[in-house]
Amino acid sequence: MGVGDEAVVGGGRVRFVIAAIAVLILANFILLISGERVLLTETLVQPGEAVSVEGFGDLSGNAQASLVCKYWTGRSMVTTVFWYAPNNIFGRDQCPFLNGSEGS
Repeated sequence: MGVGDEAVVGGGRVRFVIAAIAVLILANFILLISGERVLLTETLVQPGEAVSVEGFGDLSGNAQASLVCKYWTGRSMVTTVFWYAPNNIFGRDQCPFLNGSEGS
C-alpha cells in the first residue's frame, strides 16, 4: 500500500460517517413532520411497584400491570402508559414500535 492508498481508505470512512449522519438527520426530520413516534424503551410495571410517571401519576396503586413506553418524536421524548395483558385482549403485550401522536 502506498501513501495515497491510506488517504483513499480514510476518505471512504469519512464519506460513510457523513452519509450515516445525513440519514439520521433525515429520519429525525421525517419523524418531526409526520407526527409519528419511535420506541426507545419499554418497561413492565407490576402492581405494587413504586413507579411514578409524569402525566400518569403513581402506577403502584393499579390492580393491573402497566407498560411504560418512552418514544422519540423527532423533537423530544414522550412517555405513554398502556395496560399490560400477555394475551393482548385487555391491554397490550408490548409497546408499539411506531406510535402516532393523535392517540395511543
